[in-house]
Order: sequence, then C-alpha cells, then structure tokens
Amino acid sequence: MGSLRKHQVVCVTLALRRKANPESTLGRFATPFKRKKYLSVAQAIQRFSHREKDETAVHRFAREYHLEFKDVQPALIELCGTVANINRAFGITLSLYAEDRFDAPYHGHEEEPTLPAYLARFVTGVFGLDGHPAGRRGITKKMVAAVISPPPVTSRTRRPTDFADLYKFPTSTTGRGQSIGLLEFGGGFRPSALKSYFASVATALPRIFVREIAPGANRPRGKKGTLNPDTEVYLDIEVAGSLARDATLVVYFGENTEQGWLRTLQAAILDERHDLSVISISWGQAEQDWSPNALKEIDDLFQLAAHRGITICCSSGDNGVHETPGQSFTVCFPATSPHVLACGGTQLEVKQHGKRRETVWNQWRQYKLASGGGYSEVFSRPSYQKNQHKRRGIPDVAANASSSTGYLIEADNTRMSMGGTSAVAPLWAALIARFNEALGSKSGLFTPTVYAMAAEMRDALCDIVEGFNGPTRKTGYQAKRGWDACTGLGSPRGERMLEWLKLKQNKR
Repeated sequence: MGSLRKHQVVCVTLALRRKANPESTLGRFATPFKRKKYLSVAQAIQRFSHREKDETAVHRFAREYHLEFKDVQPALIELCGTVANINRAFGITLSLYAEDRFDAPYHGHEEEPTLPAYLARFVTGVFGLDGHPAGRRGITKKMVAAVISPPPVTSRTRRPTDFADLYKFPTSTTGRGQSIGLLEFGGGFRPSALKSYFASVATALPRIFVREIAPGANRPRGKKGTLNPDTEVYLDIEVAGSLARDATLVVYFGENTEQGWLRTLQAAILDERHDLSVISISWGQAEQDWSPNALKEIDDLFQLAAHRGITICCSSGDNGVHETPGQSFTVCFPATSPHVLACGGTQLEVKQHGKRRETVWNQWRQYKLASGGGYSEVFSRPSYQKNQHKRRGIPDVAANASSSTGYLIEADNTRMSMGGTSAVAPLWAALIARFNEALGSKSGLFTPTVYAMAAEMRDALCDIVEGFNGPTRKTGYQAKRGWDACTGLGSPRGERMLEWLKLKQNKR
C-alpha cells in the first residue's frame, strides 16, 4: 500500500435512485409470448432518470467539498476532485494498492464511505473510490506474462461462418436492420486488420462503429504471436460480424472498473443513434469480487435493457468448477443475473460422414479451462428455471467453446484457433439478431422465452448429456438430460427455434 498525491484528481460516480424502479415495472417484459411495446431511449430516460431535486442536492454537496460536476447521465452523476477533497467528502483515505492478480496498481480505501444525511436517502451507490479491475476475459494476466502462444490452427479449426451451418442458423437472415453492441473493457483493434481478416474468409466487412466511454478507449497494443487483450476484442468482432454479416456492430470501450461498467453499460442501453437490439458481454468476474452495490446497479441496468427490448448475452466464464485453497468457488457475474442469457461452452466434433458429437467443454488438462457453471450466491432462482436449487443457475444455453474445434480468428497478424465462452456470447448475440430480423421485432428479455421453448419443443436445442466441467468427474457438475450447470439447455438449432418463435408470434 502506498500514498497518493493530494492534488491528484479522482473522479467518482454517484448512482441515484430512479423515478421508477425497473424491477417493479418489468412485468410483461419478463413474460414470454405477451405482446410488448418497448420503450424508446427518450421514454426510458423520462421514466428511469433521477429526480431534479436529487441532482440539486448533489450540486450542494459538490460545492461544499469543492468537487467539479464532470458528467450527468440518467441516475449517474460523475464528480471529480483532488484526492484531498475526495477524502474529506466521503470520509476516507485513498491509498495506492498493488496485487499480483491485477495488471497495474489501483487506488482504494479501507474505511466505509459516508455521505451527509441529505444525500444518503437517495444515493444508491458511490463508484470510483475503488479502482480495482472489475472483469476478466479468458486470457489472464498470467497467460500474457508467460507469453503463451495462441492455439494453432488445425484441420478441425473452423471459420465462424461454418458454425452458422452447424447450428442451423436461419438461412434467410443475415442480421439486416439490427445493431449488436459489443462491450469491451481493455485492448483494441485496428480497422485495417479487420478488413484483411474478413476478406480472407470471404465475408463482407461489417459496419463497425466505436464508442469510447472515457477513460476507456480503443487501444490496440498486442504483439504478433501472443495472446493479449486485443485477441478477445478481435474474437468478439470476427464472430459476431461473420455470423450476422449485415448487422451493425457497435463496439463500446469502457474502463475496467465497477464505475466504468456502469457508465459503459448505460451508454449502450441508452444509445439513441444505434438503438441496439442485442448486447454481447464476454467479460466477468466471480460474484464475490464485486461490491454488493455494483451487483445491484448493474442488474438494474439489465432490467432497463429489457424495457428497451435489448437482449443481453453474457459468457458464463472459462474457469469451470474447482476449489481454491481458502476460498470457495463462486460463479461468474454478470452471467448470474437473472436478466441475461448466460452462455456456456461445448466441444462440437464432426466425425466422418457428418456424424456429430457434442460434449461439455473441458480443456482442464491443457489450460485449466472449462465451461463455467453453477449456482449464484446472490440471485434467487428465477421463475423460468425449474431446477431444484434455490438460487439462479447458469448457464442457460451453450455452443462450441473448445479451441480444439475452435474459431478461425486473426489478431495482431496472427491466425489462431480460439475458443472460450467469450466466443459463445457473440455467437448467440448474432443468432438472436437474425431471429429479430425474421420476426420484425426485438426479442427483449430472451431467457424466459428459451426455457419455455425448450419445454415445448424438445428438438429446438441440442441437449448435451456427456461430460463435466471440473478437473475430474468427481468435481464440478455432470451433464445430464434437461438443464444442467455445465451447458444449460444446450446448443442451438436455429431453424427449429425460429419456427417455434414464429408460431408463438402468430398466436398472439
């Protein structure tokens, strides 16, 4: 632990109570088959922003402690000030911390922040006083430090478009008229590299827009022949862009802190210019590593997304199920939110004569990686899940995540066979975008719908019944008939899923 300069500027975000609680008004948006009228950005802001009198009180607080109003968003107000003034305002002492598991030192504090009584009744969280990284991708700091070579391309590596055929994506759709948001909290990409990649796999370059939520930015820094944060950004874009070639991709770069997550996620949900229908998030962290306030505020934003008709696809994590000495294993948030579609991993092999075998993704012996799954310690079991556990179980669905049968990806002038549930989230996002195109409407909160679909149409998804997601068969969870904590309800059969969705749409 070290000291910070008293005149160094720190910015914090105050989360304010909203005029209406997204959860209390979720209602019909969480019920399959009901006709839904989703909110426009303007309508969502008007209903779920903060009250003017609450903002006035924050102005008073800022004046008292010499803090500057930096940014005002619906229910999120950013204030900046020197370390000395921030310490006085919140009753803390900011210090510099360094931990091996994080890439760089970060500021934090030991004391519980305090607020004056006139603020405490409507401020629901203070973010930015702790700057530790909030999420991870499949590539860890340890992998980068060890300069691990990317998984090599083999005869079993497939172009992303091949998975559209293997999972029977609706052939009449391409994602036209849809916008897919990709949330990134590190790394970056070079447009020229993407142009070269898509030309090499005979796929048109998708329309790509970048939004940088400061201090987040598109910062490609990877070196050829290495796994690095850029790799995961390219993975998202190349998978989503290949599988929904006529969709617009909007890549949001935010800071990898709880504060950055809140600001970036809300910016995507309330993006009037692009009006997203699907968001893919391949970042996450064990529930216990998030603050309770962040878990709640982010989940509230997922409910806001449901009001907007936006489907959120989240990777279920790549760490399987294992025990860490002195620490019990917890599942990955944000996948554990009941208001997202949690995407787990399989290994899809195609034998001679087209015979398929799909099992739980487990590369523990090679990389200590496997499909993330299990039960939340925070969120109770949602009504759409019928498992016997009292808590939210993940994943909900799955698709290929094995690098042995991986996706042909190019990053930093290096071709590789990539996998991980980081590839599954954009795959499902692309599929749902194609559903939306065919149906002429947004899918919104899709998770309850997919459970109803699996119950009514047995062959809408491929039930994975073989494999496990722990280091051995005796640890972790086993695949079984129906839902399980390895691959959820299974992998998609796109045409059959769309057939069922159209049938339900016609009956409304």
